[in-house]
Amino acid sequence: MTLPPLHRSASLYLSWIGGLCGTVVFLLGNVFPYPLPFATPAAFFISLVEVEIFFVLLVWPLFVPALRKEGVRGLALLATVAVLVAFALPLLLIGANVSSVDAGELIRSQSLVVGLAALGAGIASRFRPAMPWYLLSVFLLSTLPPLSHFLEHEMQAKAPLATAYLSPFWGAAAGGAAAWGQSVVAGLAGLILLVRKEPAA
Repeated sequence: MTLPPLHRSASLYLSWIGGLCGTVVFLLGNVFPYPLPFATPAAFFISLVEVEIFFVLLVWPLFVPALRKEGVRGLALLATVAVLVAFALPLLLIGANVSSVDAGELIRSQSLVVGLAALGAGIASRFRPAMPWYLLSVFLLSTLPPLSHFLEHEMQAKAPLATAYLSPFWGAAAGGAAAWGQSVVAGLAGLILLVRKEPAA
């Protein structure tokens, strides 16, 4: 099993850390003339998790082809994911403390991040020509279910509440069974794609 080349993955790690640190500055730095209504201590942790999910769904799969060219394939791709989570852990621990989040929620959120990262890596590895459809699916699943929830509660429209739990961003915010369910489904799908024997090039 070939491990990820650390020096050639620097752009991936710097993008990851930069996104998380940028979120901290965005939330705590008062960079706007008016305070942001969602920039509260209670939302600090979940904001970091949402940035993680955005990254592993939409940015991380774009790095997978370059890693594969270096011989990093299959489950070895998850070693890179483990490094990403390790790099994020200090900020997440600070966020958990600020937002009064317990260890269970921290583990649950990172399980969801790892599961989604495995799915993204598996799809980028196996179905690279279908990446535009993957990105479109992520967009639809991330936006339409919460919109359905909004219409049901704010506009008195009839929309099934359960559809809101299809969104990975909503699942992270809702926590509980939604986050665990999405972690298991995405993680298993990603593992199946990554462990399958690849055809000879």
